[in-house]
Amino acid sequence: MTQTPPPERPEDPLVPSPSGEQPPAYGQQPYGQQPPAYGQQPPAYGQQPYGQQPAAYGQQPYGERPPYGQQPPAYGQPAYGGPPAAPQAQEAYGQRTASVGEAFRYAWQGFKANAGPWIVAALVLLVVGGIGSSIEQTIRNQNLGTNRLDPTATFAFDPAASAVNLLFTIINFAITAGLVSAALRTVDGRRLELGDFFRVPNFLQALLAAVLMAILTAVGFVLLIIPGLIVLVLGMFYLQFAIDRRFSAVDAIRSSFRLVKDNLGTALLLILASMGVAILGAIALGVGLLVAIPMITIATVFVYRRLTGGPVMVPGSA
Repeated sequence: MTQTPPPERPEDPLVPSPSGEQPPAYGQQPYGQQPPAYGQQPPAYGQQPYGQQPAAYGQQPYGERPPYGQQPPAYGQPAYGGPPAAPQAQEAYGQRTASVGEAFRYAWQGFKANAGPWIVAALVLLVVGGIGSSIEQTIRNQNLGTNRLDPTATFAFDPAASAVNLLFTIINFAITAGLVSAALRTVDGRRLELGDFFRVPNFLQALLAAVLMAILTAVGFVLLIIPGLIVLVLGMFYLQFAIDRRFSAVDAIRSSFRLVKDNLGTALLLILASMGVAILGAIALGVGLLVAIPMITIATVFVYRRLTGGPVMVPGSA
């Protein structure tokens, strides 16, 4: 005659478990965790993407985070999993959109989150540009002498003045590249310090791309001006590609041309809005340029990231 085993007793919450740990009481959080405030959801792991809701439990937030125990890549390095794909293998840029109005609203937030460093950097750009123009003009006037009123002598080649112009052009480019690099850090949600404006990844390729752009633009202006303007518009994102994705000079220019061609309306609206912001800044006794220059730089990077599907984080959230 077989015996029926006794029914299993339900686990008594007052009886300690075999491991010696007490289970949490009904409605309480496990030890070491605080319950979320009433009516609030716990924040998602990692940073909060700009304009998006936190990721649901078990899902990745916008932009992948590294596996546990690994450090995220340094700024300017390829994303997790290897180097970025070549431009030919990337998804078509035209499938994404960006709002110029939203870009400048975001730029204002990004400027306010790091106002001090941005104002200093914009002031340095304006002062250095003014000093370079003043020195070049002084040299030209001294060399012209009594022929200062001669139109043909005014446009004559001056080796000393041209050397000063080249030197300050390179310095201004380095400062501009620093502004773009800082804007990329801003859309990554990071807070800025003055030293961040001196950290420009892939600087040599960015400088080479600037030289190529200058040559293409000069050739375009020789060909009845309009081709030069077209080159300037198509190449408006070459610095972002060179610094953010570490593309070569040629790939950065090619990628910018393709991005603008696929999103020409958005690019033209961004240019017109940037011109309007710059004019308003200049009208305010020039002081407004200390705000206009950072906002234009951040807004341009915002549009670039939106059109290429890159991450845009809340300013200062990192």
